[in-house]
Amino acid sequence: MKCGICGSTNVKFFERSKRYNFDVFMCSDCKVGFRYPMPGEEEIERFYSKDYYLGNNYYSYLDERKVKGSSFVWRGRLNKLLQVYKSFNNIKPSNILDIGCSFGGLLLEASKLGLKPYGVEISSYSSSYAKRRGIEVFERSLEDVDLPESFFDIVTMIEVIEHLSDPFKSVEKVFDSLKKGGVFLVQTANILGVQSIFWGGNYHYYLPGHLYYFSNTGLRKLLKAVGFREVLEFYPVEFGVVPKLIKVYLNNKGIGKYAKLVKTGIYHTLGKIRIGDACLMSSMVMIGIK
Repeated sequence: MKCGICGSTNVKFFERSKRYNFDVFMCSDCKVGFRYPMPGEEEIERFYSKDYYLGNNYYSYLDERKVKGSSFVWRGRLNKLLQVYKSFNNIKPSNILDIGCSFGGLLLEASKLGLKPYGVEISSYSSSYAKRRGIEVFERSLEDVDLPESFFDIVTMIEVIEHLSDPFKSVEKVFDSLKKGGVFLVQTANILGVQSIFWGGNYHYYLPGHLYYFSNTGLRKLLKAVGFREVLEFYPVEFGVVPKLIKVYLNNKGIGKYAKLVKTGIYHTLGKIRIGDACLMSSMVMIGIK
């Protein structure tokens, strides 16, 4: 058995998903976990049916169209990306590519800030909706799409890298598509975070469509190996807690709303705590600078 990221054979069993009954192995060299055996292409395609996007599948996507206040989170994220881009380039970016753009919510918000929106989306169901919103979408998997070289200023990959069958080649493709000075934001969960270790086989991120599981060490190594000259790290995310609190407030009712507000605030605060090279909670964001 070889690691799909670095090719090492120094691989050991790590955990078994108790809910979905699959095994995760860990590469001791690059600190990246992966499913073994991997699901076949037909099984992977079934993961992303129309029912997945409608929330009707046994393993589903949370339909962004039904969630209030997402625009506050998207705007917080975009403002940070604009800030980072300008700090390295002294000019404003002109376009953005969102990989796994779904219904195009983030990109619609980006267009309001003057960015030309592009998306990559494997689902014809969700991509057709994004296209009707005026977004240019490459309707196929990232592995299969031909991206223009040195074209994009900003690329985002939000909770997508764990779904990819070949993350290294996919990130290489992203790198080649960026202009010099372009920025690449990737968000995923930290498999070696305290939250993951505590929950073991019941960890919420062990899902059928998740093929790879990154530690912060593994993700950082991947970005550096591909060629990003600088990597910025953020825990739990790169923007403040206020947009998330607004989203929680708008989507909950009664006294439970306030309990969730407190929980969100605590999670965000604890997520900033680092223990060695691991984070206390699972969420992490890295921004690579080309």
